[in-house]
Amino acid sequence: MSDSRVLLIGWDAADWKAIRPLIDAGQMPNLARLIADGVHGNIATLHPVLSPMLWTSIATGKRAYKHGIHGFLEPLPDGSGVRPITLLSRKTKAVWNILNQTGHRSLVVGWWPSHPAEPLNGVMVSNHFPQPTGSPGEPSLLPPGTVHPSSLAPSLAELRVNPMELSGEFIRLFVPEYEKVDQAKDKRLHSLGKIIAETMSIHAVATELLETQPWNFAAIYFSSIDHFGHGFMRYHPPRLPWISEEDFALYQHVISNAYRYHDGTLGSLLQFADANTTVILMSDHGFHPDHLRPRYLPAEPAGPAVEHRQFGILCMKGPKLRVNQPVFGASLLDICPTILTLFGLAPGRDMDGKVLSTAFKQRPEIEPIASWEDVPGDTGMHPAETRLDPVASAQAFRQLVELGYITPPGPNVEETIAECVCELKYNLARSYRDGNCCGDAVALAEEL
Repeated sequence: MSDSRVLLIGWDAADWKAIRPLIDAGQMPNLARLIADGVHGNIATLHPVLSPMLWTSIATGKRAYKHGIHGFLEPLPDGSGVRPITLLSRKTKAVWNILNQTGHRSLVVGWWPSHPAEPLNGVMVSNHFPQPTGSPGEPSLLPPGTVHPSSLAPSLAELRVNPMELSGEFIRLFVPEYEKVDQAKDKRLHSLGKIIAETMSIHAVATELLETQPWNFAAIYFSSIDHFGHGFMRYHPPRLPWISEEDFALYQHVISNAYRYHDGTLGSLLQFADANTTVILMSDHGFHPDHLRPRYLPAEPAGPAVEHRQFGILCMKGPKLRVNQPVFGASLLDICPTILTLFGLAPGRDMDGKVLSTAFKQRPEIEPIASWEDVPGDTGMHPAETRLDPVASAQAFRQLVELGYITPPGPNVEETIAECVCELKYNLARSYRDGNCCGDAVALAEEL
């Protein structure tokens, strides 16, 4: 087994167009240092640009029509309704499952989707973790399946931050004149507090595990830049004609301060990267911060995705990688095979990505195998009969409605399920088309 370690950090929707001015102004020093010490560049997204599909492609190296995650919702197994997408729909091994087979220990925090947490050799904290229940000061109970091993759940639950615990002075870092907001009518500060609290919760549990648990591979996912973007990018400078001067004055600093805050979290995480650790910071897509910001969002499933941009960010630093150099031609599909190569493992020929060989000081020469799906061993995956807690699903469902990614379900359960299935098939057809499997895309489109 290799003594290498890999720390993979995901910033959903992070965009160079928003980051570059802050780096130039000296306001993201940790990211600037990461860039100087490694390789960096754009990373191309996949279509459709929907986060659960994309982060699963990152983890598996495969397109959605291979890995099985096709949207935000899925029908309940008993046909009684729908639930937020779970990793139980994933049909292929993620990189941490392959590493589990090869004797490596993984920490996975917040990956989307990762509920219910898989029984890995290591620790998995699911994407349902940062959604607190109850009032501040009350015991913070986690839904079943949020943490593996479950013995860690009570102590990790204490690290969750309730939005109501945030002081006004902390909110002032994002909205300097927050006192001027009429919170009886304007709920944007409530949304802001929730995003900040979820970011703090993920960061707290990630640093706790990195410090206290042995690990070879760690994957930490922050949804927050995407959530900040959907809530507040419209107020980012320069002011757009349809944004009022009052709203612009109040909320123009949120996005920049969100990036500065994430740079601070990055600095903390980098303290856990020793000389044998490769650090990969990436996003799944970008987010228009300029004149390309749309005025209206389409009234269709996942309409907010129109705010996303084709290219995300990629930074990689490690002992085997070049220093202060650009990397070109990267895709989300390349991350999994590249991570396997960093551990001295062969990628699978059935993976749709490639090894980012130009990022290495010496081009790696590892012959791929046909598929990891056929390799026996303890993958740390769930047995087929795994079931889910309905309360946790309901909480995650409400968050997707609040973000605008899905519409509230109608009174007719059968109609809601039919709409869910239709949307999943539509997203699958788009994935086929993106992968040049046009015959499969046409067949689904004709069916729809």
